[in-house]
Amino acid sequence: MSAAVLAGDRMEATGSSEVSEPDIRRMDGQSVGLLTLGHCTVDLCQGLVPAMVSYVVLRENYTYFMGATLVFATAAMSSIVQPVFGQMADKLKLHWLLPVSVLTAGVALALGAQSPQYPILLIALAMSGFGIAAFHPEAARQTHLAAGDHRTTAMSFFSLGGSIGFALAPAVGSFALERGGRLGMLWVLIPTLLVTWLLALQFSRSSSPSRKRAAAREVRARDDWFGFGVLSISVVARSIVFFAVNTFLVLYWRQRWGLPTEGILDAESRELMSPGLLQAGTIALSVFLGAGIAGTILGGWFADRVGRRAVLQAGFGLSLLTFPWMVWSPSPALSLVMVALTAALFFSPSSPAVVLGQEYLPNRVGMASGVTIGLAVSVGGMVVPLLGWLGDIYGLGVVFLIMEAMLAVCFLSTLLLPDPRISTREEPQPA
Repeated sequence: MSAAVLAGDRMEATGSSEVSEPDIRRMDGQSVGLLTLGHCTVDLCQGLVPAMVSYVVLRENYTYFMGATLVFATAAMSSIVQPVFGQMADKLKLHWLLPVSVLTAGVALALGAQSPQYPILLIALAMSGFGIAAFHPEAARQTHLAAGDHRTTAMSFFSLGGSIGFALAPAVGSFALERGGRLGMLWVLIPTLLVTWLLALQFSRSSSPSRKRAAAREVRARDDWFGFGVLSISVVARSIVFFAVNTFLVLYWRQRWGLPTEGILDAESRELMSPGLLQAGTIALSVFLGAGIAGTILGGWFADRVGRRAVLQAGFGLSLLTFPWMVWSPSPALSLVMVALTAALFFSPSSPAVVLGQEYLPNRVGMASGVTIGLAVSVGGMVVPLLGWLGDIYGLGVVFLIMEAMLAVCFLSTLLLPDPRISTREEPQPA
């Protein structure tokens, strides 16, 4: 990519009218930091939905299918509108969408959780998913612009925000729900309003000028739709595994190492359970998501040194081998160790996959980000109700077997990924 293109990216990210040559390669740390914080907030909102699933299944006698449909409500709305917001991010550059989307995601979740009516709760979570969908494409595009020459590093920070949000959700959501019931979900309004305000201050300055500068930039690389399609298959399969683990690991852990889930649904059995057993599954999920933070950082670091495709292949290939030990270990201690190891490997492709998608579609960065971060990821949430239905009939062990198959799809598809430096090389320009 030419220096002129990089200069245009830098101007749009910072909102300044002049860019000197030494500044082109620097990363705009303030913008990346706020975008990371916003990503943490919206993914915290999304991660709190599975936390609610555990609560309503254990405390309000929801079935697996009903609980998983709550996850579906958030993911379905996100998947429907994600391509639209990706196109909007590329063409309209709606900076104001960042604070508005965070506000929508948090307020809809916090207020919707207060309704005892199942249909109203579904609608509210769908609105929260709408806000989540609106945030990701524009935020990833802004991260791409603010990164300078450090795109994988910047995207690692951005992905890290999402990982932290998801990692905090099980423990924080469990604590809030156990202490305050559904009213405990109102606390999410505090970070929502704060982050909305910060994003509004940072990104309200450069909306108009950025459109003209983006339209004036010359992009000579071509889009590689085959490579992007293969990458999307891998990301979709990964999202199925992620949402399934995020939704069912707590319940499976308690079922395998504690009382049967059927006993948990019984009111008398619930009274006999110790607090330690009730928290055991939450700890396992927190370990999974917490180790994922380390995996996200390491994945970005290695991708800058050994290549993005190599990180995807190694991460998915090795997690394919460790996942069975995580699920079917002979002891809870060994299982917990394998949870951490599997998570670190499984999360390592996160940021390299997003950057690779942007490289396959250099003319449609917003759309590529919307698919790799949003649409493809939300498909996993849409599959969760089907997995919940299978879990009701055949048990959660079958659900985890399906996850292993999805990891195989992840790994095999990465073997077909082309080199974007060749597949998107610049085409000759007409004289």
